[in-house]
Amino acid sequence: MDHMTPAEHREFLLFYAALNEREAAARPHQPEFAEWLMLSAETARAEAAAIDLSPAQGELFG
Repeated sequence: MDHMTPAEHREFLLFYAALNEREAAARPHQPEFAEWLMLSAETARAEAAAIDLSPAQGELFG
């Protein structure tokens, strides 16, 4: 996803996490798949939290 800004990538990951959580909740009859969806959501949220959204300009004069 190199074509996305860090903010866009973070927004996408949070959307993806929410989507997986909704899908997991909608699949009580598929517990293994629902568990995988929840793990995917957790991974996406962790990746989103790790994205640095601070402006790069501060590093130029560091």
